[in-house]
Amino acid sequence: MSEALFRVADRCVQVMGGMGVSRDTIVEQLFREVRAFRIYYGPTEVHKWSLAKKIKKAELARQSSAD
Repeated sequence: MSEALFRVADRCVQVMGGMGVSRDTIVEQLFREVRAFRIYYGPTEVHKWSLAKKIKKAELARQSSAD
């Protein structure tokens, strides 16, 4: 979810150009908040690795129970 939020905020900044990073716009505030959200919830790659490990563990357990 944080990746999608970041893409939307980034696109808004791109559309607005220099005004997108001006302190007086909602876009700048949104961009800062999304960035903090991504930092707080951790890097996406860490989440992907964690999910991959859980899926692998579940698959190995499923295979060993099927044998």
